[in-house]
Amino acid sequence: MNNTEGSDAARRKRPAARRATSASDEVEPTSAIEQEPARAAATETPRSAAGAKRVTARRGAPASQPPAASAAAPTSVAKRAAPAPERKRHAGTAKPAVDAAPSQDAPKVAPPLAASAAAPVLDPALRASQAIAQLAGSASSSAVTTRSRDSKLTDLLSPGFFLRKLGQLGMRNRSEHVDDFGLDPAYEASVRPFFEAIYSRYFRTEIDGIEHIPADGRALLVCNHGGALPWDGIMLRTALRLHHASRRDLRWLVEDHVFHAPFLGTFVNRIGAVRACQENAERLLSREDLVAVFPEGIKGIAKPYSERYKLQRFGRGGYVRLALRTGAPVIPVAIVGAEDTYPLLYKVNAFSKSIGLPFIPVTPTFPWLGPLGIAPLPSRWRISIGAPIREIERHEADAAKDEVLVHELNECARAAVRKLLDGALEQRGQSAFV
Repeated sequence: MNNTEGSDAARRKRPAARRATSASDEVEPTSAIEQEPARAAATETPRSAAGAKRVTARRGAPASQPPAASAAAPTSVAKRAAPAPERKRHAGTAKPAVDAAPSQDAPKVAPPLAASAAAPVLDPALRASQAIAQLAGSASSSAVTTRSRDSKLTDLLSPGFFLRKLGQLGMRNRSEHVDDFGLDPAYEASVRPFFEAIYSRYFRTEIDGIEHIPADGRALLVCNHGGALPWDGIMLRTALRLHHASRRDLRWLVEDHVFHAPFLGTFVNRIGAVRACQENAERLLSREDLVAVFPEGIKGIAKPYSERYKLQRFGRGGYVRLALRTGAPVIPVAIVGAEDTYPLLYKVNAFSKSIGLPFIPVTPTFPWLGPLGIAPLPSRWRISIGAPIREIERHEADAAKDEVLVHELNECARAAVRKLLDGALEQRGQSAFV
């Protein structure tokens, strides 16, 4: 009986223990719910605390005694009520184990300098794309530099490069105001003293018959041609500016090879020369200008020194048709001294076309003295101006269509120039320099 009673008493006690355990289990969920926010935020309650509660309940702890974890419930509730300060989470950093509430007395610690001023970490793909873009930019800039260098080299090796550069030199200090044919008054006035000094002191020029030049109105001067460079037109213009009563300006026509020559063509155009053609001459005469023509053309300057002052054919009489259409008087002019400035010994035709010249002259000074050989020799000049040719003046404008008449008038003008040339040579004497 005693054993039975003892066993019954033990059985009665076991449900109580189980009830205590269940009671503790009933309390535990409440404390676990209170502790869940802290556990989710890495609170300080470990799993071992829950295990300790269960062990205490199994050993017979009274059901009325709350577990040790329940004492911390108010603190957890306080933590839940007061929101924790927000912290920035950096990629690759671990979550802190304890998130304690900030204390007013705790010293403030400044964040590390490396963490606050650290540069953002770029994506490897972004870094690769930036590197590719930099390489592409450097490659394109180097390609542009190479192309510009190649283009400069191509321009340097291209035919006529240096001739174009020489032509650009003639455009230096060009005025904004020029006439319809390219005359630059400011530039012509600046070089006029130089030409006057050459006219009077270097060439020692003499002139006669200047009274035959009209004081105003149109007129056509027909002259012989000589010399490799167009000094004859420049000296004739200077003579009229110095000795004529009206100080008339002269415009003279030059051949295409002179007008398109680098530097030389631009230079003579700026001081009064005009490209030789019927249209330009007619426009000049319609403005009542004084115009000089050289009917011999390139044949006059290509004569060797042994044939100097022998007139060549005067073309096909284009100036005669021009005079008949415009009614301009034709005045013959003989210029002695121009063919002595560059005594032509020989003509070179091999490389002349590549530099834009009809021939390369070989003189006693050129090309032996280099650039100094271009300077003219100091020959004595004489200019003779004759009276207007009456045979041309008495014909009407319709006579320009008669080819036979034009040819006869052309020969008449050539004979008048020939007569003046012989007289000027006789007056100057046999010596061209003394």
